[in-house]
Amino acid sequence: MGKKSDEGKKRNIEINVESPDDTTEATVEQTESDEVVAETTDEKESERKISVDEKSEEQIIDDYKQKVSELEDRHLRLVAEFDNYKKRTARQFEDIIKNSGEKIIVPLLEVIDNFERALASASEGTDFNALHEGMELTYQQINDILKREGVEPIDAVGESFDPNLHEAMLQVNSDKYPEGVIAQEISRGYKLNGRVIRFSKVAVSAGAGDNDDKPEKDDKAE
Repeated sequence: MGKKSDEGKKRNIEINVESPDDTTEATVEQTESDEVVAETTDEKESERKISVDEKSEEQIIDDYKQKVSELEDRHLRLVAEFDNYKKRTARQFEDIIKNSGEKIIVPLLEVIDNFERALASASEGTDFNALHEGMELTYQQINDILKREGVEPIDAVGESFDPNLHEAMLQVNSDKYPEGVIAQEISRGYKLNGRVIRFSKVAVSAGAGDNDDKPEKDDKAE
């Protein structure tokens, strides 16, 4: 019994001694294998990186060429679109100018109709009062049309002379109006939307006196 027990112990010792060595060898082999795989992977990645870098340089050139081509194409399209826009706008502007008077011309045609009827009636009859009344109605119709379009008369008689509104044609003596006040309207002036489109031609009072009417020096009149 004692010998068998000793032999068993020896075997266990031998196994225990040999086992760490095997493990160590296996670990070393595994480590070496991992290092080889890592080196191979690093080499492949390095080769791939070099290949990518080389392609990137060529690709950059191609990308810039493509961008330049796209910009040129876009520029040509914008030039063509802008040219078409200018032509279209010019045509529209010409149409506006050509037909700008339509808005006021159409109502004036009705005035012409009234004048024609009044003239036909006057040639067939002798009723002056009816003719006068028809003329007044037609005159009022014209004023209404002008008012709708923003046209308004400029006040003159009894107003102080204003070179921004009035054009002095004469200077007259007047007991009714003091000097510098408009005594007579020769031709009525008009504004369009607040802007003077025709000055009032007027005679300005020189105050009371016995002198004959005399023309006033005025740059506009000259």
